Parts: sequence; C-alpha cells; structure tokens
Amino acid sequence: MKDTRKKRAAAEQPAPAGLGEEAQLNWSIVSLLQEDGRLPFSTIADKLGVSEGTVRNRVKQLRDDNVMNIGATVLAQAFGYTWNSIVFVKVAPGAHIDRVGERLARVADVYYVVQLSGRFDLGVAAYHRDREHFREFLAEHFYWQPDIADVEPNVNLKVYKMKLRWQEFSLDGT
Repeated sequence: MKDTRKKRAAAEQPAPAGLGEEAQLNWSIVSLLQEDGRLPFSTIADKLGVSEGTVRNRVKQLRDDNVMNIGATVLAQAFGYTWNSIVFVKVAPGAHIDRVGERLARVADVYYVVQLSGRFDLGVAAYHRDREHFREFLAEHFYWQPDIADVEPNVNLKVYKMKLRWQEFSLDGT
C-alpha cells in the first residue's frame, strides 16, 4: 500500500485533499492523460502503482460516464485564427434564451456560449481569421436577428491566462 501511494504521488497533478482513494486514482489517471493523451495504459499503471487492467477499466468507465474525452487540444492561431472575440448578447423580448444559445453554439467559429446574469443574457466566445471575418461573423449571426435585442462585441487584445486543463483550477479559489 505504501509503494502504491508513493507511485501515485508521482502523478503530475496532485489530487485535492478529501477525495476518496478511488477518486484520487481517477484524478491521477486523468491528469496523466491530459499531459499526454497517447500515454500507454501500461505506463500509467506503472506510474501509479496499479495494474494495467485497472487503468483500462477506469478509463473506459470515465469515458462511458461522460466524465472525460481523450482528444487533441489545438491552438487556433496554428490554423490562421488570429482574432479572438467575446460578444455579449441581450436576447429579444419574447425570444427563448435556450434557443438563442443553442443556435449560436452551432456556429462553427464559436467555442464557448454561456448564459449570464446581469445586463446581458449570453456570452459568446469565438475565433476569427481577421477583422473582416469578425465583421462577417457579427453581421451573419447577431445583427438584424429577430431573437437578439442588443449586442456588445469585443475583441480580445491580449490573453493573460487561458487554462486548458480542468485540474489547474483551484478548489479553494486561489
């Protein structure tokens, strides 16, 4: 048991305090796969001090339960998307907010849609190739749409922080 805990501590992202042993193992497996999604189960098992079958079963269960996916994270700039925007949306009176959010979520360049509290109802984040692409995006999906009352488009001038791994978020707010 000591040897297993020692190996498990070698995982990249330590599990938060208070998790049960099963949740800690899941956390460690996910952490290692986020570092390298192609990491063989045998390597994960060795690093964590468990059997390869345990890792295989845990990963299958996590995927079956829609807890995680294994895929590539791509930086949009690598494909010519140099502009990043956030558009704040006020839904028109009588329009259904969920339908507007779902419509905007289907737009290919959009990567994030959230319902907000406050002055605006939705926040929509998207990538664009250039200023003209951003202008076309606004004209096609926001301006003169009957389900949208108001928009406040913003271009991100500089990104100070962007977390791509969920474990990097602190559970205590720090």
